[in-house]
Amino acid sequence: MQLQRNEIMTGLLVIGTIAVVAFILVLLGAPGLFRPLVTYKIYFDNAVGIKQGAPVMLAGRKIGQVQKLFSPVSSEEEKRAEEAAATIHSSEPNASPTPAENKPKFEVRVDVQVDKSAKVYRDARARLTQLGLLGDMAIDITQGTESSGRAKDGEIFAGERTPDLGEAAARMLEVIKPVAAEATNTMKDLQQTAQNLNRLTDENSELTLALGQFKTFGEHLVDLTAPDSSLSHSLINIEKISTSLTENDNIELTLQNLRASSEKLKITVTDLGPVGQNLKEFSETIKTQPWRLIWPSTKKYPQEQQQVATAGQQRPITVRKSARTRPSPTPTRRSSAGQ
Repeated sequence: MQLQRNEIMTGLLVIGTIAVVAFILVLLGAPGLFRPLVTYKIYFDNAVGIKQGAPVMLAGRKIGQVQKLFSPVSSEEEKRAEEAAATIHSSEPNASPTPAENKPKFEVRVDVQVDKSAKVYRDARARLTQLGLLGDMAIDITQGTESSGRAKDGEIFAGERTPDLGEAAARMLEVIKPVAAEATNTMKDLQQTAQNLNRLTDENSELTLALGQFKTFGEHLVDLTAPDSSLSHSLINIEKISTSLTENDNIELTLQNLRASSEKLKITVTDLGPVGQNLKEFSETIKTQPWRLIWPSTKKYPQEQQQVATAGQQRPITVRKSARTRPSPTPTRRSSAGQ
């Protein structure tokens, strides 16, 4: 009897364990069996990494899972997804129209089943994100407003994909590339500047020679302005002379004497005027009639020549033929000078 009772208890325990495991498996495999679920359609341009059964979360809390994936989608579904995306963007404050080249092309539809009691609103955002650095992909629904109303069964959402590590690195490289180019150009400019500075600071450079000459000029200037320099002595002597002239009034006396001397010189120059005229006439006579140094009486003055010319015009000239030659005036004057 005791043995049969133990066998019965063991069988009941095994049956209960199997029932609990089956219940858990059914609950996991068919989550809508014991609680109501709703289905949402989320469209993505690329659903890489997402799998059937992947978790669906609402603000980080799991509310359901991925049921099915469909790719590609029809043009009608793509159009409805674009309308849903436009509705979400139009509800944003200060929203601007998205350019046509930046609009995503929806090619994947993901059907998700979530708990009906979860507060998912119509303007909520569905993002495809990665759980951790190397974790699985999941769908996270966030940022819904109560004013838009609760999402109904079969609601359409335009999903967004969070860039993964590779895409983030590529975008970062695109941002860093122009910065790196600018940094490269800056380094080249700095290198050129360093080379120019090395040339300027070289031992035989013009700047070094100019600084050496400026140093020498400064030393000479210090020597000139020293208390015992010749320039200082000269300035002291000039100051003494100036002081002496100012104290003795010698400048005024010198000016008076200079004024009197200039008056006298002016009178002397005026008196020497006829003397200069006589010397000029004498020099002209010597040049034209050097014999006047021997026979002074042969000089013909301009007044006498004018009188002779006037008398010749008044008297008629008579020419006599004679074989006897008349003596020239010069010998006559010479003989009269001898008498």
